Amino acid sequence: MTITKDSRVEFKTTSEIKELLQRAANSLGMDLSSFLVSVATQKAKEIVKEDSLLTLNSSEWDKFQEYLNRKKEPSKELQELMSLRGFDE
Repeated sequence: MTITKDSRVEFKTTSEIKELLQRAANSLGMDLSSFLVSVATQKAKEIVKEDSLLTLNSSEWDKFQEYLNRKKEPSKELQELMSLRGFDE
């Protein structure tokens, strides 16, 4: 599969940071651009995943479990939905 690179990202940094990044890229046998894209992409995926997670403390988790375990009669709407053809097949 061929990937077409159609966007450009540019930024400025200090020579010390560039040297550090270049050394890290070299140690992995990568060119600087590939290294930066790889590391930035990995970190971005972690951030997006973390942002989409719901985190509850112990007290909140207990309340959530309690709510899920409550016995509740199905609503009229749910009963109608469940009576539709195909739900029991």
